[in-house]
Order: sequence, then structure tokens, then C-alpha cells
Amino acid sequence: MAPFIPNRTPLVEIPKDELLSVIKSFTPEKLATFIDVTDLKADTQEPKIRLLAEWAKTYHCASVCVNPVEVDIMPLLLKGSNVKNCYVIDFPLGKLDIESKAAQAAHVVKRNRQLRDEGSGKIELDMVINVGRFKRDPRYTLDEINAICDAADGEFVKVIVRSSELTEEEIWKVSEIVAESKAQFIKNSTGMDAFGALPDHIRIMRQVVGNDKGVKAAGGISDAMTAMRLMWAGANENSLQQPDKFRLGSSDPLKIISTMKELLNNTEALVETDAIPCSLCPYYFTGKQGAEMKEYSNNRCKECVYKEFRK
Repeated sequence: MAPFIPNRTPLVEIPKDELLSVIKSFTPEKLATFIDVTDLKADTQEPKIRLLAEWAKTYHCASVCVNPVEVDIMPLLLKGSNVKNCYVIDFPLGKLDIESKAAQAAHVVKRNRQLRDEGSGKIELDMVINVGRFKRDPRYTLDEINAICDAADGEFVKVIVRSSELTEEEIWKVSEIVAESKAQFIKNSTGMDAFGALPDHIRIMRQVVGNDKGVKAAGGISDAMTAMRLMWAGANENSLQQPDKFRLGSSDPLKIISTMKELLNNTEALVETDAIPCSLCPYYFTGKQGAEMKEYSNNRCKECVYKEFRK
């Protein structure tokens, strides 16, 4: 399918009545079930890993997402709960060859099953695509995704596409590839990219993959209003408002849950307070982008009706 790319800066303008409807369909407890509690820092130590597990079990979060090295303790911490073990694969660059990437996935699945000893269905893998290879050869991306899915042996696979390094047309194309693949989810970011989750990228992904696959938003999600805007973009329909169709990756789940209570207590006033347009637009965050993407973003900003905000 050819991408529909409107001749505008793709700033998502969220209808206030629709956002209000989404917010009112949630409680703090319901929102918690969509969260993948995450810590992928290099210096994370065991006490923090144990804390993540306790948060996730207490609030009934979807999963705990960690680096593969934590496979020696995380399965034991979550054993007996409904919280899934989630591991990132070839994180954060996605630059392993396909065989090495698949071997990492297979090892994590095997080891987790041994320690948790609760059968299949308790593991999720968030794999990072090789963005450079995708730009040159999209078929390579389909092959590497399917290789990870095969290595996962039936476990849940989410595909991180690093959308801050892609043009709008490329986001559409990679979303088509994920839709064609064996993976269950598409995910925008590692959380360590030029920018994290913004509504427009999530909207494109949902538009392309349809309702049969999931969309995960990650990066910079630390309050309920941000979460609700992303929920609107990726799970506006009631049928999509379930954890197997939409997820939020966050290292600050308690703040999201607590601010959801505040949002429900003052919903209309907070919805009426518009965000600064540039704060929701992927073409504003050029500071960490490469030269090619920076030029692309700056050119889109020149066309934007909100360009005065950037000044």
C-alpha cells in the first residue's frame, strides 16, 4: 500500500472531545496494566531490579523490561505472578548480524523458561532493527525480524524501529514490514534515541499495522497526560485498549499512576490547557539527530503553521 503522506507538518492535533473520552475510560489501576516497567541503564544493580519487580507485581503491570543479563534473577522475582519477563535484544543499536541476534534471543528464552519454570507465554523480547540495513534493503529487516520470532519459539516479540532516525515515509514502510512479519508489536524507540514517543509516530504505526498487531510507545513517558495522548494515537478504539494491543514503556511507572489520579480529578481543565505545539511534534527535536534527519526536520518545520512557536 502506498503511504498517505499529507502535505503538512505531521503535528498531531488531538480533538479535545476525543482525548477527554479516552481519559475518562481509564483509572490508575487500568492504566498500570499497560505499562512495561523499564530500566535499561548500564549501571543498574540488583536492588533496583528487585524494586522493579515489586512495583510491577503490586500494580499489576504488563511486564518488567530489562537487559538480557538480568535473566539470571528476573524470572525468579516474577515467578508465580502474571507479570511477564521482557528482555531487549541487540539493544540499543541493533547492529548485530542476524545469526548473533537470533542466538541472543534463543538463549534468553531458554534460560528464562528454565528458571521461571512456568512454561511458555511468560516472556517478551523487544528487538532493535538494524536501521542502516533497513534504509538500504528493507527485505533484510523482514528477515531479521522473522529470525528473532523463530528463535523466540512462540514468545511475544516487539520490534523497535528507532523512529527518530526515520522519515515519515520510512516509518510507514517499516511499519508495513512489521505488519507482514511474525512479530506481535511495533515499538517506536529504545528510549535512548534522539527523542522518544510522540503521538504522530504512534498514529502512523497504528494506521499501518491495523488492529491485528500491537503498538508500544516508549521514551519520555513520565506522566498520565503524555500517556493518554499516546493512548489516543495508538489505541483510540475500545477494542485496542488492552495490553496485547498497546503498551507504554516507562522507567517511572509510579508517577504515571499517581498523575492519572490528578488527571481524573481535574480532567476538563487539563485537557483545555493545550500543549505547546512543538512539544508534540517529531520535527522539533533535532538536537541529537544526524545531519540528514536534521535537514529533513528543519525543512518540515519551515512549512508548519506553528513555526512561530519554535522561535
